Amino acid sequence: MSETVNHRSSQTEPARHENAIQTRYDELVRAAEATVKVYTPAEAIDLAGEAGILFVDVRDAVELSEGKVSGAIHVSRGRLESHLTPENPRYVDDLDDAAEIIFYCAGGARSALAAQRAQELGFDRVGHLAGGISAWKDAGGPMQVIEDRC
Repeated sequence: MSETVNHRSSQTEPARHENAIQTRYDELVRAAEATVKVYTPAEAIDLAGEAGILFVDVRDAVELSEGKVSGAIHVSRGRLESHLTPENPRYVDDLDDAAEIIFYCAGGARSALAAQRAQELGFDRVGHLAGGISAWKDAGGPMQVIEDRC
């Protein structure tokens, strides 16, 4: 039997598990952005506070200490599907009155995927905030301070 030695240089691709998804994360995000509305921070700020516009923060709870978009609701990306399914006890009733749902996260990737998933689940007026809350803050968007949850 011959032994195979696996030498990887810093310029080669990392080893992949044989069942690994072959699409890269950034490709998944770009594909999601091609299917949903992408709001610039300026566009999203102009919509803030308008009737029927619902901002949904999909960051993890530990990230909320940085604050959130004023008036936004929190639905972590990890539990998104349960919050978007009306038959589920975790369904978020605020979604019923939303004419447009704008998802956001820290930098824009998770929110693009969340918006795409919401669309797949039947929500037709969804989008996401390009650049996430970081871009929102940089553009001077109104923030809500989150009190200590302990």
